[in-house]
Amino acid sequence: MHFHLPKPLHGWREFAGEVGIIVVGILIALGGEQIVEDLHWRSEVGNFRAAVDHEIGRDIDVWRVMMVQRPCVARRMDDLERFLAASTAGRQLHLLQPIDRPVSYSSYYSVWDDKGADVTAHLPLDARLKYAEIYDELHNNDVVRLDEREVWRTIDQFDQPEPLDHSDRMRLRGLLTRARQLDTAERSNAAFITRLAARLGIHPIPDPDQPSLPTDYCRPLLAK
Repeated sequence: MHFHLPKPLHGWREFAGEVGIIVVGILIALGGEQIVEDLHWRSEVGNFRAAVDHEIGRDIDVWRVMMVQRPCVARRMDDLERFLAASTAGRQLHLLQPIDRPVSYSSYYSVWDDKGADVTAHLPLDARLKYAEIYDELHNNDVVRLDEREVWRTIDQFDQPEPLDHSDRMRLRGLLTRARQLDTAERSNAAFITRLAARLGIHPIPDPDQPSLPTDYCRPLLAK
């Protein structure tokens, strides 16, 4: 038995041409859809990076502002060292003002924390890793910042005019040692985070509504 394929009305050559046109049309449609999708994600990633860069820029400026007070922190610790040494020698020095503590501002995280996996998946791997490293450092340094704040809150208790006993001096010595360690960590971390951000072209973005730093903290605790 012989089977005969039906012949196209206008011949196989014309049929093949029509099929080719259909295939090309499908490929063009798929390619156009891919281009549209690529443009969409390029726009989404661009908007996301602009938002994250701004957030990190604000964080870097927060640290810049806090670093302005670092010389005052060092001076305050030196004054307390003198205060402690005098007490050890049997002399009671009187503080000119409350001990107080350095300004402490929290960082911004909302843009990065609210990121979607689909957006970050379209980020270049190198940029994704650098962003993640910056935010890891910000979170790690928040632990240092809060620890420093708590140390200075405890040191505040030595504002009282009563003479220090041996136990007080030992406690203040431990607190000052811890305060110096945290001050060193704050300075080092701020410089490191700033360098990480610079690699992504991110620089401090000042807040026009940022209140000015209090000046009392930079005044000496003791008379010269």
